[in-house]
Amino acid sequence: MTSLRAPLAVPVEIRVDARADARRVFRLAATVGEDGVRLVRPAPFEIGRPVTVRFALPMPGAAPLALDAELLHADLDDERRYEGEGGRELTFLHPSSEAREAIRAYVRTRLSLPE
Repeated sequence: MTSLRAPLAVPVEIRVDARADARRVFRLAATVGEDGVRLVRPAPFEIGRPVTVRFALPMPGAAPLALDAELLHADLDDERRYEGEGGRELTFLHPSSEAREAIRAYVRTRLSLPE
């Protein structure tokens, strides 16, 4: 199930695993929702690969988020266009209730939705 998404333009760190010496890349986020984040450009990892995602929501007092995620294609057009280049969609795996609430608050604020 896809959640409501809001625009987001912040750097996202994507690591293959949580080790300090693990392979990592940085990409710019395009949108975020409680279920995941979409990147502007694909991350160069295999589709279906579990990764750790770190980013900060642009809200006063927001703590940086570190979430386990799975790398996916964003849609069928992306599969054809970026075949072999990785994916642009990061689906969160078991985000904490605190992370979900922080993202929900950002989406509500960014989209000017009532509480």
